[in-house]
Amino acid sequence: MSSKKNNRILLIVFAVLLVAVGINQLVKSNRGERTFRKDIIDYQANDIKKISIFPKNAGTKYVDVILQDTIWKIKVDSKYFAADQEMIKGIVDELANMVPERLVANKKDLWKDYDITDSLGVKVIVYNQKNDQTQITLGRFTYNQSTRKPSTYVRVNQEKEVYATEGFLGMTFNREINNLRDKNIFRGNKNDLTQIIFTYPADSSFTLTKETNRWTLNGAVVDSAKMAGYLGTVSYLTGADFRDDFIPAGVSGELFKITINGLNMKPVEITAYQDATGMVIHSSENSTSYFSGEKGGLFKRAFPGRSNFLGMK
Repeated sequence: MSSKKNNRILLIVFAVLLVAVGINQLVKSNRGERTFRKDIIDYQANDIKKISIFPKNAGTKYVDVILQDTIWKIKVDSKYFAADQEMIKGIVDELANMVPERLVANKKDLWKDYDITDSLGVKVIVYNQKNDQTQITLGRFTYNQSTRKPSTYVRVNQEKEVYATEGFLGMTFNREINNLRDKNIFRGNKNDLTQIIFTYPADSSFTLTKETNRWTLNGAVVDSAKMAGYLGTVSYLTGADFRDDFIPAGVSGELFKITINGLNMKPVEITAYQDATGMVIHSSENSTSYFSGEKGGLFKRAFPGRSNFLGMK
């Protein structure tokens, strides 16, 4: 067979393939199959290093969530706060796994119908390790009664298309900064705790010590039920109301302090200050935050008297 004939056959085959591909794409388009973007954000979760959130009707202009080494922190203006690590990791995973379910609009005039305009939507800017960025605008959500799944309307960068993607994303990002912060005062395994030192004003200090399988208070055996209740409280102690206005240097007077020791852990100090509004709680485990000791009875729960453990009224 001559080379000219071979070349002619190859050209015919190539032309047939091109036509087949074109017909296939046309059929897909006519059937309404997805021809739009595959992902909302082109970054993997472990490649995201910063998220800027612009909530609607918020007291702050925007909030930066920044990865420093392996720890997520929150920055507002020039202040840094400890972030709720599990919550932020969940947000990062949610961003990385956002997938368009369907195209709902492709005209700017229709954005207002989905609360996806610059003034109505929640703006989120996601940065990767190379400092590339993707901006998404989150609009209102809808709920599909047949599938029992929520969807949120999303716009990417300055593109005109609006997509529906699964989840209540607007609720995830349109929240107050304090909801993103670390509220932990102390979190540990109660079975690993070996000693709790209560440093109180005057002569009211005492020490709880675990000896074999029982706890004692300055050598006296404690009420086991009350001790178990306190261990359950102190081993998962959280604050509910931040006191960012509090300045410890301006407080005079005696302090209350708890020092928690245990297996495979550094000692944790929890300190209670008193100011004009009541007690304020601080923990060495969450050094950037102060909490109201009055909210939820936090001070009373964390700083009981010795009679609480001896069964005395």
